[in-house]
Amino acid sequence: MNIPPDAPLSHDTQLLVVGGGPVGLFAALCAVDRGLNVTVVERGFRGYARGHATVLHPSSVRLLAGFGLAAKLFEQGHPVDYVELYDRKDLLSTLELASPALCVPQSVIEEQLLKALHERDVDVRAPCEVSSLTQDESGVQLQIVRRELATLGSPEREADWRDVEHSSARASFVLAADGRNSLVRGALGIENLQVGPTETFAMFDGPYSAPGKAIQLSFNSGLGAAILPLANGRRWGFELPTESSLVPDVAHLRALVSERTAWQEELPEAVTWSTIAHFDRRLARRFGRGRVWLAGDAAHSTSPFGGQSVNGGLAEAHELVAHMADCIAGKEALEVLGLVAARREREWQRVLGFAHLDARPKTPSWVLEHARRLAPALPASGQDLHSLLDQLGVAIH
Repeated sequence: MNIPPDAPLSHDTQLLVVGGGPVGLFAALCAVDRGLNVTVVERGFRGYARGHATVLHPSSVRLLAGFGLAAKLFEQGHPVDYVELYDRKDLLSTLELASPALCVPQSVIEEQLLKALHERDVDVRAPCEVSSLTQDESGVQLQIVRRELATLGSPEREADWRDVEHSSARASFVLAADGRNSLVRGALGIENLQVGPTETFAMFDGPYSAPGKAIQLSFNSGLGAAILPLANGRRWGFELPTESSLVPDVAHLRALVSERTAWQEELPEAVTWSTIAHFDRRLARRFGRGRVWLAGDAAHSTSPFGGQSVNGGLAEAHELVAHMADCIAGKEALEVLGLVAARREREWQRVLGFAHLDARPKTPSWVLEHARRLAPALPASGQDLHSLLDQLGVAIH
């Protein structure tokens, strides 16, 4: 079913998903496969986003496999079986994943999720955003604004978004996956706490002759570096000093590789994509309330290396939607959602380093020095993450 972009929004839906990135699209897929009526609104659709996320954790691969998406993703991604940890030039440790992670561009993930939703006739609307919401015992009332890009005056190249339609909708539940600047989180009045300094990263994609089967990590001189194999090359990521004025071109990439990842035998010859990005370590004071709940970057954010926020968001969306469906069916009470969110909040406190760290007597000193930074950078979630940390001789509680 092809829905015209200017068709009015359905006034009633069981689940309204706010945000059309991987977490929001996956939430919608979970909902429709549970038999729910679902609508997705996205405020800035611009095609499939290249995005900073490039790794699906083993647990996320298993989740997506349950919806028949793993084969297509593996066709366009690159599986990894190991994590290699280095100082500037020497291999310190190799960690084995229990099952493969998958390095795959965010654009590929979004494309496959959208295709799956279109096959299921799910209503995805963009560019639309929630301007206000109120909730009561039976549901959530929302005001939705649809926007169009309009030319303003002269010259014609000057344009801006303008409001073209205001409509209202009512939903049994709202799941907000609308990013770090979440409008829904703001409408709920939930504070987004900064729990660490803003970090700056340079990221590069480029061809590479032998991508390998390992994600490589280093925390030399207090700054992290990550190398991820892709189907057609590699992604390099480097944490930068906050005052850095680096231009992300091939010359700077080669200099960073030589200085920070000297174990590499081959210098990159070209860059196909690059960016400088700033990431805050943030955690929402709570992950929602009542019938409105947050997932992904709307609830938490950290460095891009391990893809923790998007992978955590996929797991959150899957679990929250399952309980929302049970609430709608009368199988569970609304309070169960608060219990799920509280458990997720505690897990994120551990990931972000706000937990007790246990080490064995023979745990290497470099592990103890970097353990709290390693956890967010590892390509695993939940029990898989704890298993990787166990291989290093540490545990977080």
